[in-house]
Amino acid sequence: MEPFIVNAKTDLYAILGDPISHSMSPVIHNNAFRRFGMDKVFLAVRCDPEHVDEMMRSLRFMDLKGYVFTMPLKEMVFSHMDEVKDEAEITGAINCVQNENGRLIGYNTDSRGFWTAVASRNVKNRPINRVFILGMGGFAKAAAAQAALQGVKEIIAVNRMEETAYVDSFRAFAGRLQKKAPHSTVCLMDWDPAGWKEALAGADVVANATPNGLNCDGDLYLQFPYEYADPDAIFFDAIYTPLKTKFLEKAEQLGHPIVDGLDLLSHQGVCSFKIWTGMDVEPEQMRQDGLRFIQESAH
Repeated sequence: MEPFIVNAKTDLYAILGDPISHSMSPVIHNNAFRRFGMDKVFLAVRCDPEHVDEMMRSLRFMDLKGYVFTMPLKEMVFSHMDEVKDEAEITGAINCVQNENGRLIGYNTDSRGFWTAVASRNVKNRPINRVFILGMGGFAKAAAAQAALQGVKEIIAVNRMEETAYVDSFRAFAGRLQKKAPHSTVCLMDWDPAGWKEALAGADVVANATPNGLNCDGDLYLQFPYEYADPDAIFFDAIYTPLKTKFLEKAEQLGHPIVDGLDLLSHQGVCSFKIWTGMDVEPEQMRQDGLRFIQESAH
């Protein structure tokens, strides 16, 4: 294969957020572009959240073909879309955009990626009737939205209820969600691990949607009452730095199937790649590209 040379005709894609230097998205997407022989390149660009409006006006006319938004921009950019698709409308958050000649179409691949990543680890093919989510931020909404759209009957989200901005935002989201998926109930609980016994006992998926554990900083694994969880519950963590958080590590030691942040990133990546190119790529291939980069970087 001839070496790829970025040129004046190369299509540009990017991930935008702050911080951004930890992102693995350029790794998995550039590998996929090269695998298909596409004249495309994916970059990581830091964006100051205080200047989102200026950024969005610029992006509309810069001819980037597509981009991904990460924290803290996902909800901030929603109002700048010309069209909003699928789960993004429910969540009020955008993390994937297709630019069609200056017309911005927003998606939420967090939502789809969460569900397909969890389904890939559901080796016993258990029905998923209750999902227990730690957190009430943007990713928690994405996970809850897809769970409801997939027919999950009960969604429980927990957070410190004195954090009123998160709670009020999640309540508004829950109202929108129940109009779209009236078969699902959404329950909010306070961050009180001793009071989670009944809710956890019937949960088929336990998902960490908080930053607790990022860069090994956090005590969720010490707070969480694993003894209350169903023995077959699938444990999920959106974090991929480290690849296996202590929260997941302990769950795995107790015999639970686990889904890590690189699983999520890979399944998100598949969705975004399909939106931008119309091509299908295997999530396991994207995961292996990410793992290879992590291993090489460690040396």
